[in-house]
Amino acid sequence: MEACQTGMIDITGCRVSIYPMKDQFATQILTSIKETDTSAVWKQTDLFSTLYRGEPASVVDAAAALMINAYEPHTHLVGEFTFSKGCPGDHAGDSYLNGQQAKPNDANNIAKGDFLVDCKYSFYAFGENNYMEEIAAIVALAADHGLKPRSAHYVTLLSGTASQLFTYFEAALAYAHAHLSHYVLEATISVNSPSKEVAAHV
Repeated sequence: MEACQTGMIDITGCRVSIYPMKDQFATQILTSIKETDTSAVWKQTDLFSTLYRGEPASVVDAAAALMINAYEPHTHLVGEFTFSKGCPGDHAGDSYLNGQQAKPNDANNIAKGDFLVDCKYSFYAFGENNYMEEIAAIVALAADHGLKPRSAHYVTLLSGTASQLFTYFEAALAYAHAHLSHYVLEATISVNSPSKEVAAHV
């Protein structure tokens, strides 16, 4: 466990990629990035994704805003999220660790996040002999937030509103931050998927 802590700080990160299924996708992505308040997190956008790093609640707040700000009622939208804490050698961005757990996008996320989403996610607890118990605790939190977790091969499936989902992610990361030195939560979120309608009739 000590080796995992070498040269790192107690910081949480999330790498986010969003994919609007429309012709003018670039404008939608760039507008969402611009509208997301990143005053509480370290940020970097590259060829593949946008990275937010800081305190757990602040990171979830920014990641949620990026997805929620990109939402359009009739556009199929997919978001890929990798939340992590405890990566060996992680050290940049410590100026955002001030204990405030600030959420500058919270009011906007609640106001605009009432649309329905579907999600598949996997949680990994590293360096823990009882990792299955920790995974079970994370999944149980999803039920507490009304997301109706369902088991599938290699993933857990969730359905609810965007606000519910990201509130759950905040609770899951708070639990993981308190109990685990190194974890990863990988999630794919889908909105307005035509495949959902087809699957309902198969």
